Amino acid sequence: MALKDAGLNIVWIDKATFPRDKVCGDAIPSNVQRVLKSIDGSLNEKFLQHFTEKVQVEGCRFIAPDKTSFDLSFVTKGHAAKRLHFDDFLFNMANECNSHVSFIGNASVESIINSATAVTVRLADGKTIEGQVIIGCDGANSIVRKILAQPFINKKENIAAVRAYYSNVADLEHKMLEIHIIKGYMPGYFWIFPLPENQSNVGFGMVNRFITNRRIDLKEALKEIIHNDKAISSRFSQATTDGVISGFGLPCGGRKNPISGQRFLLCGDAASLINPATGEGIGNAMISGRMAALHIINSFQANNFTQSFNVQYDNMVYSKLLGDLRIQHWLQRITADREWLINFALKHVSNNNWIRQKVRKFF
Repeated sequence: MALKDAGLNIVWIDKATFPRDKVCGDAIPSNVQRVLKSIDGSLNEKFLQHFTEKVQVEGCRFIAPDKTSFDLSFVTKGHAAKRLHFDDFLFNMANECNSHVSFIGNASVESIINSATAVTVRLADGKTIEGQVIIGCDGANSIVRKILAQPFINKKENIAAVRAYYSNVADLEHKMLEIHIIKGYMPGYFWIFPLPENQSNVGFGMVNRFITNRRIDLKEALKEIIHNDKAISSRFSQATTDGVISGFGLPCGGRKNPISGQRFLLCGDAASLINPATGEGIGNAMISGRMAALHIINSFQANNFTQSFNVQYDNMVYSKLLGDLRIQHWLQRITADREWLINFALKHVSNNNWIRQKVRKFF
């Protein structure tokens, strides 16, 4: 979408076709609207007015291990929607606003060859696509990153999570996200995020190194929390689920890693830009995607796709995001499995308006 007026021929390669599911917490932060507005105000209007398969989210309720809780209202309202629907909406908008986009779905990338004059992608069916630059928006297990970039993912510092869809969860605050930090399941949290038609995205995520050290089965942990935590289990007594618990990995940000090189850029999860404290990644993916588009336009104008030129993209992304990512990474590490600290912090945040205002900037 951000390249809609650039006059460039774009080939979009995906391993799936749309609509398709994407395992996620399904919370859509307010900065998504800011990115859409920055591209074209009409895109945000379409999101607000025509994308109906979403609920508005006005804040987040945090519940500490000792069950102390407080509600944090968002400065700008966010939303929640199944990625099945949200990604399909973005896909259709991208195709509608840019006639220069060709989509290849159900594709498997066999190789990426980077030369001085072009970058060539070979698919498993034998088809080849040649271009001046490739943008890796291909997620946590990015093929573009694996083939073209230097390894920088620290799996121990990342997060793993599982989620399931439930209907009829009791006492659901339909305009509030819920984050439960539970004794014995730290560092991480259990969540209940509202969705349309009285559905909820219910999940649990935890830092990888603690999962490994404690040999935790995330799917079993999710079931145990729902069945054994008294404050939660009663709310699920009449709830139903489709029975599918899906897992996903979250490559967290906090370090300044190279996210570009000769003829390639990385965005979103592929660039390891996920919030280490909350696990949220949609907002930073949209921001980095917008910045990638701006940089690509400059690259074509200068006819320069070199590593030394593309580092401008790294600087643009990190000047915007790195400060907050480092604070969030620090928060993740300092709280870790310190139950007393979480209880203390949430109690004081709930009672201190100045601290609460500072916390709001991260949501």
